Amino acid sequence: MIEIDFPLQQIENLLKKAKLSADILSIKNCGKGGNNRTYCLETADGLFAVKKYFREPADKRDRLASEFSFLLYAKQVAPDFVPTPYAQNAETGMALYEFIQGESFEAGNITENELSQAIQFFCAINEAGIKEKALHLSLASEAGFSVKDHLDSVGARIQQLQQAIASEKQHDAHAFMSDLNHYWQSLVKQCEKTAALYNLNIATTLDRAQHCLSPSDFGFHNALKMHNQRVRFLDFEYAGWDDPARMVNDFFAQLAVPIPHHYYDWFVREVMQVFPQPDLLIQRANILKTVYQVKWCCIAMNVFIPVHMARRQFANPHLNMSEVRQTQLAKAELLLKTLEVSHYGLY
Repeated sequence: MIEIDFPLQQIENLLKKAKLSADILSIKNCGKGGNNRTYCLETADGLFAVKKYFREPADKRDRLASEFSFLLYAKQVAPDFVPTPYAQNAETGMALYEFIQGESFEAGNITENELSQAIQFFCAINEAGIKEKALHLSLASEAGFSVKDHLDSVGARIQQLQQAIASEKQHDAHAFMSDLNHYWQSLVKQCEKTAALYNLNIATTLDRAQHCLSPSDFGFHNALKMHNQRVRFLDFEYAGWDDPARMVNDFFAQLAVPIPHHYYDWFVREVMQVFPQPDLLIQRANILKTVYQVKWCCIAMNVFIPVHMARRQFANPHLNMSEVRQTQLAKAELLLKTLEVSHYGLY
């Protein structure tokens, strides 16, 4: 069944551009993501996914270009891990992809098998010599290449949230941001001290050979398990060149499908082996570990920033803004409390 409110003509044009059958047998909304609208459609040639990307003058990220170009590269060097990109239209902000049928991951069911596949995927797209084919790709969203870059980036997030929440009447959100900022100021000083102990200048940037191609927002919240236990990774709107220390810490700090922390040292050691001076990169990752957990406190609070809420409402028009804010605030409070307990006496 096809409803009339779908952008049928635009979808048909994408199918024709990809030289696929434009005779749409069925179409439905299928995405629950926070950044775009996703449709699943069936034609005589099979199942496909269409994404209509969020666009807003205040949001400068070209999500369509980032994802499509990254997938063109990843499909060449790691074809078994990602969907096929078929066609895009920059004017309409839409793209056509292979539709992946698989099982979503849930908290508590991540094992060494899944993590090994994540390592294989990351190492495949970052293999020396091969990744030179991706020099044309842009930087990942909020990319940084020094410890100072990362501290400045998270500090700016906290400042932005404080400004956005200043006009809100929600006392709990104000109190949380005050606590988070207090913790953050202490953490920055501790990071600077730790870097000094390692004789690491926080302003020193990574050599170009140590830059990684990051899937960004990488984790099992953006993955599906196939019937043969293989993992396929999805959603690369923030992908591009970045610091491997940021990639590994985002990977473990994301909130939707937490990864058991006892895998951290093993995972970091494995992925850093594809770069020069892996021990230095491991050291930097450890310095920045808690920094990125604070960043994910901020990400949970993004719903208090108008442009982020607008993106969520674009993807899910029936979203209850008040309920979402309360849920996200609770997640952020729990994460901060966990950090404060684990680092009691240090900060």
